[in-house]
Amino acid sequence: MEGDSPLITCSDEYQLLEKYCQKRRKPRARLMQSACMNRQELGAGDEKFGDVAEKLTQIVDKGLLDKELLPTVDNIPFFDEGIESDGDRDVDQEVIEKLVDLLKKSGDDLNKRIQSNHELLGYLQRTFSYDFYKRLTRAFITSVVPEYLQSRRKREQIALTFEVTSRLKALDLHPMNRAMGYGAQYLQEYFAPWVNQHGGWEKAFDKDDDEEVH
Repeated sequence: MEGDSPLITCSDEYQLLEKYCQKRRKPRARLMQSACMNRQELGAGDEKFGDVAEKLTQIVDKGLLDKELLPTVDNIPFFDEGIESDGDRDVDQEVIEKLVDLLKKSGDDLNKRIQSNHELLGYLQRTFSYDFYKRLTRAFITSVVPEYLQSRRKREQIALTFEVTSRLKALDLHPMNRAMGYGAQYLQEYFAPWVNQHGGWEKAFDKDDDEEVH
């Protein structure tokens, strides 16, 4: 991706994000036809990441994708007036709150809704940065896992980081082509020490979903 350093793209976090996004992508006939070839190209490391990615999707599906947590996109208010990119933290927070609601609604409708809102789209194109990504991801996680539970639910927070990154990547908007690099950087900054402390990605995610690793 544009702007991603080789150090980031070669990291376990980046490669695992790629595997997670592959699992979230809707299957298509032409991809099914090349499945055997793709499997032959996968190395042992990719197979390992595939198992972890599957566990991450299960964690997300058990929580975030519960229908009671999904808002109705048609009921989400949008900006009707111009947005000025003047560094106003209140404006940033308002955009983040709306995006959190939107990102809980997966599918093509999400991409269409954001692209059709020229003010929101323009704002994202001007302001999408790692700092903005961090604030958005933090708000997304907190909307599902309250802060008082976060010290005991690291695995769910990590899974939600993968999910929000995959949804940003799927938006197919020019500034979002940096989401993968930002996601890997965020995972390294906030969760790599915990993952390493628990023996790496495989061991940290080899338990059942209801068995949190502290």
